[in-house]
Amino acid sequence: MSTFLGLIKEIPGISVDRFDGANLMSSILFLSHCHFDHMHGLSDIFFEHIAEYKKYLYCSPITKALLEARFKFKSSCVKEIDINTPTVIEYGIENNEKILICVTSVSAGHCPGSVMFLFERNDISVLYTGDFRINSTDLSKLKGLHYSIDSKLIPRTFSKIYLDTTFLSTDFCAFPSRQESIFKIYEVSRNWLSKDPRNVVILECSATYGSEFIFVELSKMLNMKIHVRNDVFESYCRIAQLSCYVTNDPHSTLIHACKKKISSSGLHCRGDVSNENIITVVPSVMKWRKKDTSIIGEWDKDKKRTFNVCYSTHSSLDELKAFVQYFKTLEIYPCVVKTDQEKEVYYLLNTIKNKVDGPSLVSQGYKLELPARKVSSKVKFKSKHFSSDDDSL
Repeated sequence: MSTFLGLIKEIPGISVDRFDGANLMSSILFLSHCHFDHMHGLSDIFFEHIAEYKKYLYCSPITKALLEARFKFKSSCVKEIDINTPTVIEYGIENNEKILICVTSVSAGHCPGSVMFLFERNDISVLYTGDFRINSTDLSKLKGLHYSIDSKLIPRTFSKIYLDTTFLSTDFCAFPSRQESIFKIYEVSRNWLSKDPRNVVILECSATYGSEFIFVELSKMLNMKIHVRNDVFESYCRIAQLSCYVTNDPHSTLIHACKKKISSSGLHCRGDVSNENIITVVPSVMKWRKKDTSIIGEWDKDKKRTFNVCYSTHSSLDELKAFVQYFKTLEIYPCVVKTDQEKEVYYLLNTIKNKVDGPSLVSQGYKLELPARKVSSKVKFKSKHFSSDDDSL
């Protein structure tokens, strides 16, 4: 769960993944992906506001498609940034001072449309990872984070990295690859479905969006679409890479990802399926805290016919180490810091940095700061409207 407050201190006038409070004063805004903890403040009223004051929200094409399925706004208010394509943006701040920055979006490997943002201004380069998972063997493939010299890609160094530290903990040192986890899901599903033609599989996913890689790969392996809820299906139909792997017809498939996690047992969309014919597969890493992740999946000891699979869309401790040591930086700001884990997070970050270049600076404080300025008297917009208790994203 992101604890980042939105403002990039090194570059005035921009906000990322936060759209309430002081962020409303920002001149331009960026959204890394469509998960609710990165969307605080987004609403129809917000989009009316940026349209009125000619501000823009920048995101990937897929993220824009998901936003269009949820909010009402003028298409021109949301600008797409293509992957690995540097984009120069000019905007004004206090006293009409003009700021020129270069922004490059880089695939984050977290969920459809998720990106990292590289911001460059003069001699400052700031990388905001958003939520991300990149296998250490794939770091050299991130073209937008490399220089090209004589046809060779050289890793960039950064003034600062705003880092996804969700699993920066010795409790989560390593994860199996997503391909390994999905193959385990496939094996368990295939074996169950082969035992009885009445059998079905429920995929119990922790969030509405974020498990799409599972859906696509499992659908390919089983030659069977994945049933999702109508509202999710409508969003996926906007994305060509997903639409052919999902369905809203519960009777056309034996794989269901249509249940909310907190709902009661059974398969609500199919009254003809008894509980004895259902297994539930849970892709998650939480049951692997301090456990051997080489055991990719196991049957739950307490819940009947429930199979847990170690699966993560965030980087493990080892993957974070590899990332920071590959892309060197002067400073790191952790974007996910739980109060009871604060000391461990800063200790681990300093340990990782010290292995690269000796004593380092890890930012432990973060305040909402922008150049002092007043909001135009035309603004009839109050931040009390900018709240979201809907976790459907």
